[in-house]
Amino acid sequence: MADESANTKAPLQWKWVSIGVVIGIVFMTISFLSVSSTFHSLEIQVLVTTAGFVLIGAIVGYFSPGVTIREAMIAGLITMLVMGGIIIAIDAEIGHDKTMMGLLLLFSCVFSLVGGWIGEKLQGTLEENETPSAFQYKWVIVGTVLGFVLNVLFVFLLPKLYNLNLQIMSFVFAFSFVVTGFVVGYKSPGVTIKEPAVAGAIAIVIEYVFIQFLLGLDVSLAILLIGLAEGFLLTFFGAWLGERYQLMSERVTEKAE
Repeated sequence: MADESANTKAPLQWKWVSIGVVIGIVFMTISFLSVSSTFHSLEIQVLVTTAGFVLIGAIVGYFSPGVTIREAMIAGLITMLVMGGIIIAIDAEIGHDKTMMGLLLLFSCVFSLVGGWIGEKLQGTLEENETPSAFQYKWVIVGTVLGFVLNVLFVFLLPKLYNLNLQIMSFVFAFSFVVTGFVVGYKSPGVTIKEPAVAGAIAIVIEYVFIQFLLGLDVSLAILLIGLAEGFLLTFFGAWLGERYQLMSERVTEKAE
């Protein structure tokens, strides 16, 4: 990654570590209270927590000046240490599972780091010599992680707002793919419509593995195929909208100059 090594030698921006910790603690508290009262599955609670670490990293990486991937990782780690201490202090069940706590600490580092990288990619600070006409694999990674995180947060964090109505949940799930495609299409250089579309399909596969093997729910092949088509087409549509908006913004900027 061009210029990244030089930027990472800069002093740590503790201001953004602090901001990330505050955002993380607020988010984790709200999500824990919301998810634990709606879904009594530890796997779902851990999944939302993991998505939260990516979100913390992405916010720090996107809004902070320069390359702040290390700051995102440290913010995620401190957030987990604080929340872990609170969980143990209130004698919550998860506090007695040292293996789970250890894994969550690892998740906090790894996924906050991934989130920080995604935030920097969306901000455009990680300039790379990519051929605009070529298939941009790194934006597939961005779209896959972003899509998976939005799917998880939209489906498992917001149900209380619509009283677990399955029809609304299905709409929210579908809308998260459109949002993913729009963000990648708008923020990525060149025309990147197919990359987020592929990412949408990959996100469905990851979710299938989680539902089928971790939650133990049987998902038929027909539903998987419908999901793959939905993820691909909706993310493609969102990316198309993002590209149109990007083009419109560029024209407005050119006229202003």
